[in-house]
Amino acid sequence: MMIEPTFKVIRGAETSHGVFEWTCVCPAMGLDLRGKSRQPLLDACRQIKHAVGSTDAVAAIFRDGRTEADLSCHVEAGAALTVSEPDKGRIKFVAYSEWKPLA
Repeated sequence: MMIEPTFKVIRGAETSHGVFEWTCVCPAMGLDLRGKSRQPLLDACRQIKHAVGSTDAVAAIFRDGRTEADLSCHVEAGAALTVSEPDKGRIKFVAYSEWKPLA
């Protein structure tokens, strides 16, 4: 049984190989978040957490026009993860750390 999500992330068009537009609009909270990502649900969770702070809310990602979510998670859990895609090896979830360019 899926928990009704507080935040609905809509996956839009693929803008380049594996990169999708996404939107998350929540008028009740005054949120209108948008982005492009290879990991739209996880990136949306990070932006939601940044906008509203720590929360027990659930976020789910939907393909445009669909009523069933493809994937859902608690915002805190999604914000803390990213996907590791090594050239060789297994794809897996790992702890997220913000990318910092070299000086």
